[in-house]
Amino acid sequence: MGRIYLDAVWMLNLLMDGMILYLTQGLTRAKTSNFRIFAAALVASSIVPITVLHPDLWLTSTLGKTCFSILIIFAAFSFVSFRSLLIQWLTFYFVTFAIGGTLVGIHFLLSTPIEVNGGEVITYSTGFGDPFSWLFVCIGFPVSWLFTKWRMEQIQAHRLKTEDLYRVKVVFNHNSVTCTGLVDSGNHLFDPISKRMVFLADRNLWRNFLPDETLNQLVGEEMLDALEQLPDPFKSSVQLIPFQGAGSGGQLMVTFLVDSIIVFTEEGELRIEKPLVGIQDHDLTFDRMYQILIHPHASLKGISA
Repeated sequence: MGRIYLDAVWMLNLLMDGMILYLTQGLTRAKTSNFRIFAAALVASSIVPITVLHPDLWLTSTLGKTCFSILIIFAAFSFVSFRSLLIQWLTFYFVTFAIGGTLVGIHFLLSTPIEVNGGEVITYSTGFGDPFSWLFVCIGFPVSWLFTKWRMEQIQAHRLKTEDLYRVKVVFNHNSVTCTGLVDSGNHLFDPISKRMVFLADRNLWRNFLPDETLNQLVGEEMLDALEQLPDPFKSSVQLIPFQGAGSGGQLMVTFLVDSIIVFTEEGELRIEKPLVGIQDHDLTFDRMYQILIHPHASLKGISA
């Protein structure tokens, strides 16, 4: 009965280690193959019978486990440099602790007789483990793995966005508003006549210049009537720009010729004189991280538009 229990735990750890290594590879973009992932998972899971059959072996010590985990990384990924090896090793432990922490948290909530210790599953019951504890691991681990993967992807996407965020000052009609802007590499919108770049700003920025009632009309079916009712300073600077959104036909966007846009960068100020800024009816991002999309042709690297 003990042998069957050891085989079951070994198989479970083999699957868990494989999923952890796959997630580590996804986060570090390390070069590998399915065969190497499987081989590394097999190496990692071999600590289970070693720990059970030889509990006093030096591999069960902190130093031994550290060396063993480095061996796992060597087996799983191609060696590029010691720096990449260190990143992969730390990521491997981070993913392990993140998933294990999720299981421990659920265990604490449900008071399940189970513990995850050093990548090993321990159940406090007779021999094979009660059905609920095994069901908890078989369901809880994939769920925690998916949750950790989703959160890591969100964090990575958030980090990539924040690298292209800048403080932006929009000057229009003797008023100025400072907000946060994102460089939008997918925005190639130009005025077909004047060839001016078109920036896009949401309501959070525009309501500093125009009332909500006017904004509602400018993005709705009453757009043409609203343009006629604009006061002179705004009417003289308004332009309609043709554009085509994803999954929709040709449309017209209301834009205003603002006085200037200033983008503050580490290298200095990037000033764009007389650009067009369009009105986006919805928030550009659900968390309102930025309020204006910076045209990529503003050439931030050169600090000159």
